[in-house]
Amino acid sequence: MIDAARPARWSALLIALHWLAGALTLELLVHGLLMVHAGLTAATAFGLYQSHKSIGFVVLALTAARLALRFTRKAPRPLGAAWERVLARLVQAALYALTIGAVASGWLVVSTSPLPIPTRFFGLIVIPGVASRDAGLFGATSLAHTVACWSILGLVALHAAGALKHHVLDRDDALTRMLPRRPARLRFERRKR
Repeated sequence: MIDAARPARWSALLIALHWLAGALTLELLVHGLLMVHAGLTAATAFGLYQSHKSIGFVVLALTAARLALRFTRKAPRPLGAAWERVLARLVQAALYALTIGAVASGWLVVSTSPLPIPTRFFGLIVIPGVASRDAGLFGATSLAHTVACWSILGLVALHAAGALKHHVLDRDDALTRMLPRRPARLRFERRKR
């Protein structure tokens, strides 16, 4: 039986925000690894740090918009066994929390850094710090930022594996209802339970 109160798929706006935030989050993870470990020149690293911080604030705004939409719109009916639904909710909640935590800790890293380098949002405006310079807090927030980022990477892998499991093994529409369009080759009949 289909629940008429729930939409058949996610809204176009939520789908767009999901994929945009996901792509930018993965870009930030790669960006961060390059900044820290690629042995770049000081000028190149400086440019990467500035764009990394700017994109981080964009991801924060996208995450806030996604959360607002999730709380104001009905979701499609949940799929899978009860334990899968609980795991999916936990992973999604953790991804939202860690994304906010990664941006917040990154902002604290910049704010507490011994080097007083301002954050210029795409070169347009200066975003003020949220704390004063503090070497001890800088170390702690740097660690928190690193842990949050690696945790996001692990949860994104788990999230993608869950979507592929639904698509390939369960042959349901968990993945296709989050895609921008539904090509005929991706449509599957839902198994009757």
